[in-house]
Amino acid sequence: MLYLLIILSHLAVVLADDDKTFALKYLDQYHYISPTRSGTHDVNKAIKNFQQYFHLPVSGKLDEATVGLMKKSRCGVSDEEGGARRRRYVTVGNWGKTNLTYYVDYGDDLGKQVQDRIFYKAFQFWADVSMVTFTQVDSPKKADIKISFGYKSHDGTTGEHMCAYPFDGEGGVLAHAYFPDDGRAHFDEAERFTHESLDGTDLLWVATHEFGHSLGLEHTNIEGAVMYPYYNGYKPNMKLHSDDIAGIQSLYGAPQKTNPTKQPLTTPVCKDKLEHCPAYKNANYCSIYKEEMSYWCAKTCGLC
Repeated sequence: MLYLLIILSHLAVVLADDDKTFALKYLDQYHYISPTRSGTHDVNKAIKNFQQYFHLPVSGKLDEATVGLMKKSRCGVSDEEGGARRRRYVTVGNWGKTNLTYYVDYGDDLGKQVQDRIFYKAFQFWADVSMVTFTQVDSPKKADIKISFGYKSHDGTTGEHMCAYPFDGEGGVLAHAYFPDDGRAHFDEAERFTHESLDGTDLLWVATHEFGHSLGLEHTNIEGAVMYPYYNGYKPNMKLHSDDIAGIQSLYGAPQKTNPTKQPLTTPVCKDKLEHCPAYKNANYCSIYKEEMSYWCAKTCGLC
């Protein structure tokens, strides 16, 4: 019995040391600890800053709640810069224009058409509440925002250099994106991305969050906001929080209100929503996926 207690005590010490090592690495990775200062005082202060920012009891100790939150899956973009705590939405600038393009280098977990719909919807969340618009293009050279999937050490779309921020495998960091006007948005291929499912990781939420960074938004400490850094699972009726909306409108303005009674009665214009519809037609998608193609490639497929 005494031997068992000794073993359990030793195990508890090892686990505690593992948590401490993990927490120190975490605080450094997400910029709670200054790279030039790492003394005991600074570590305790960093823990308190983390706890205060995420509305945890402020003790300066690595308690269960603190370590537990640190171990949740999240975005790889840092929470702090230069030791300054962020509250509510924070912005780093915009693209200097409102008509943006994007390119997709598809991941392995979902079909290309499903990913197209997910990314379109993710961008549309931001477009619906601001003056910014998005168009998918067929080449990364034409794109402002370049979407790609990769494993630990990864590059991105054609022509990109190796990313300076490697992924960590399944769990942990789900994705990261660069602020304007870089445009890179990288998703960890080791994750199991899903759509409208309680299993896996909801690609729509992760994409909407990362595109917020692509547009110039940083993290918020408001848990219900899309720009909250931690992943909280699939939400069937996902929508932007008022904090997200205030942030994007501060960058690109609010959408202009129109008076529907003044709109002329015209025949709806038949057009494609994707640039690569001819390739889909050549692959016989117009017949195989008629319902989907009537939405994405109505003109090319003759489905108006």
